Amino acid sequence: MMKCKTFNAWLEMAQDDEVLINPDDINHEAINNMWSFSPTDEETPQIHAADIVEFIGEVIAARRSAVKGEDMLFYCWHDAQCRQLRFSLVSRSHGRLPFRCELHETQDLALIADRVVNGDWRNEHYMQAPSEDGDEQEQVPFVLPVFVAPVPQESARQEARGPASLQG
Repeated sequence: MMKCKTFNAWLEMAQDDEVLINPDDINHEAINNMWSFSPTDEETPQIHAADIVEFIGEVIAARRSAVKGEDMLFYCWHDAQCRQLRFSLVSRSHGRLPFRCELHETQDLALIADRVVNGDWRNEHYMQAPSEDGDEQEQVPFVLPVFVAPVPQESARQEARGPASLQG
């Protein structure tokens, strides 16, 4: 049980949700398996990046149980325009994630957690208009950081199969 009531409530909603598996349509799969979260103004002060890491870890554990025998990718990102933490699952057979922008795939969930909590939810200056001096800055290309984890986990699949020396 997590110490933050908000995350306990979110986990209760998301952990037992049915997972749609559709290896023929990545967008159908991604949209139907997507969850998004953002705290209320009252909840925000109690939320910390470490809570996000723990929450997503619990969601991944629940998803691993839900998709036994399937090769899926769990992915999580900060949707800056909506100010939400989002996650979804797609079949690994697609060979990609369903985004149409450049991605920075990471195994560092803390990067996403810090971005959404400290960079957005707890940042009162988030999405404020830049100063006039800021208008002259060079535009950098948009790259979306996305946490990605195989579900089920690769090591768990290897253990289930047994040592390679025993396979024939």
